[in-house]
Amino acid sequence: MKSFILNILFLCSLSGYSQIANYNQFPTMKPLHILDEKLDNISFAFSMRVLESDYEGPLIRLRKARIAGVLIDEEKDFGWADNDIVDVAAIDAWRGTSEVYVTIWYDQSGLGRNAVQTNILFQPVFYTNTVLPYFQGDGINDFLTVSGGGIQVVTTNGVQGTVIGTMRATNRNQHSFGVLTGSDRWSSHVNWSDGSLYFDPGFCCNNPRSFNNSGKAGFWDIYTFIKTATNAIVRSTLVERFNGTHTSGRCTRTENFAICWAAGDGTINYATTGFNELIMYKTDIAATQYQEIESDSKTFWGI
Repeated sequence: MKSFILNILFLCSLSGYSQIANYNQFPTMKPLHILDEKLDNISFAFSMRVLESDYEGPLIRLRKARIAGVLIDEEKDFGWADNDIVDVAAIDAWRGTSEVYVTIWYDQSGLGRNAVQTNILFQPVFYTNTVLPYFQGDGINDFLTVSGGGIQVVTTNGVQGTVIGTMRATNRNQHSFGVLTGSDRWSSHVNWSDGSLYFDPGFCCNNPRSFNNSGKAGFWDIYTFIKTATNAIVRSTLVERFNGTHTSGRCTRTENFAICWAAGDGTINYATTGFNELIMYKTDIAATQYQEIESDSKTFWGI
């Protein structure tokens, strides 16, 4: 973004318009990336593409386990290629025939809340799909934890919050993200074994809390989960699936937000949900904002 601005200023100075001095004085120009003007109240921003023009770090750190059968456990950071997607060609060249695992999914929000797994036994497998790269847990013990991402911090005191994700649903007894101990939770199942998607942003169980999502098992979609001061809302494919009053109380847990699992749930219900993008705000953001992010993700990833 900075080099783009400098080029504009240089061209303008040649034309005698050197008084034009910053990006905001071009009101008809759209942001280059979807989060350029959407960082207020953000909790974290993970993706297999660049989301914010000023972000200069890597997108993901991966670990390759073996070369020619020899255990090496080598790690490396990867940024994005010219198409704004994580550099799959560079990853394939580096990994050779080795499987690769997620060590860090880097936060692009500027808050440094990276999703991390340092235990090599619990790292999800990363898949170098050239169109839609992603990772997926094994449903046994794989998960990532958001550093500094206590649920009371990434939501508004265990109540309001918005999660927008590009995910591939699977049907099993699983917690796809969040925190959970018994009925005290801020979490979701994408999907549960009955083929329904559930969202419990507070003490369980409140209705409405689910919709039948069995037809999307094995397919990618854009999912949005919103908790307002009073209501729980879920959207998929840019359509509202349910919106109802949540009366059973706030989440009081303090664990860090987890991905591929709900932190605090013992050693059970790990997920096989696929993850490509996950953005969270600590408030119930405006409909115009989440709808714009949804539409951009759907278009960008061709879902």
